Amino acid sequence: MPAEFSNFIRVVEVWTLDESGEKLTLNDAIYGELESFGALSAQTSFSYGEGLPGKAWKEKRPVVLKNFDETTFLRVKEARIAGLTTGIAIPIFDGEELTAVLVMLCGDISSAKGAIEVWQDDELSGMALVDGYYGDLERFEWLSKSIKFPRGSGLPGGVWKEDCAKVIGDLANSSSFLRSRNAVRAGITTGIGLPFYSPENDSEMSAVLTFLSAENTPLASRFEVWTQDTSGDLSFSSGIDQKINKVELADKDKEASADADLIKESLQERIPKVSTHSQDDAFNSMLVIPILNNNSNKSAAVFYN
Repeated sequence: MPAEFSNFIRVVEVWTLDESGEKLTLNDAIYGELESFGALSAQTSFSYGEGLPGKAWKEKRPVVLKNFDETTFLRVKEARIAGLTTGIAIPIFDGEELTAVLVMLCGDISSAKGAIEVWQDDELSGMALVDGYYGDLERFEWLSKSIKFPRGSGLPGGVWKEDCAKVIGDLANSSSFLRSRNAVRAGITTGIGLPFYSPENDSEMSAVLTFLSAENTPLASRFEVWTQDTSGDLSFSSGIDQKINKVELADKDKEASADADLIKESLQERIPKVSTHSQDDAFNSMLVIPILNNNSNKSAAVFYN
C-alpha cells in the first residue's frame, strides 16, 4: 500500500474543473493508508466558493485552513477520523483561467516540525506573513509574524526579486535566510520558495509560498526546480536534498530528470501532477507544481519523497 506523501504533508490532492466548468472534481491524489477518506473525496465535488478548494478558486489566492468545521471543510467528519487537521489550497491560474486547485492536508502529529507560509507585499516594508501552518513550531510562527522581507532579502524577498522559484539549504550558515538561527533551533534544514501569480495580473507575482522542511518530519526529501524553454526542453535550475543539505545550482549539462515526462505533462496540461512511482529509485512519490505566468519559459517545482 502506498505511504502518505510525507510525515508533514499526509495527503496531496489535485482538483480540476468538470466539463461544465462549474464544479471542481478530484483529478488525482496521494492518500496512502487513508483509503476511506480517499474514497469519499473521489465522490465529492466543490462549487465556486464551496469548501477549501472552492474557497481558493473564489478568492484567487492560496488559502490556509487550520480549524476544520462543517462550513469551511465539507469532509470534516471523515478528516477528523483520519487525523487531518489543517489544509492548504493553492489555485493554479494560466492568465485568467483556473486550471487546477492543489490541496495539501496535514495531520495531528504532535512532533511535526516544518512550515508552509504565504507572504505578500504590504506595500510598506516588504513581504509580510499573511497565513501559514507550522506544526508545533509555535515560537518560529510567532517570529515569522513579526518579520518583514524587503525585496531581495530572505527566501520570500529573494523569490520576489528574482521572479522565480528558489531553493535554500544549510540554514545554519546561510546569510540569505534571515531566520536561520531560529530555523536551526526549530530543526528546519531546507526550503523552497514559489512565486504565485493571480489572474488579475499574471505578469507580476501577488504572493510567495514558502515550504520549510525539517529533518525528522520533512515536507519533502528533495526539492527541485526545472525550467522549460519554448522548444519544450527541460533544464535543471536548482535542487536541494534533505540528506546532503547543499544547494545544487543550475547546470545546463545535467541530464534531464528520470521523471521528465511527468514534469512535461504537468506543464503541458497546466495542472499539478502526483505519482507514487517515481522513476528515481531513491524516492517513492513525487509532486510536480507548474509555475505559470506570461513568460515564454515555464517552470516547475518538484517535491520528492
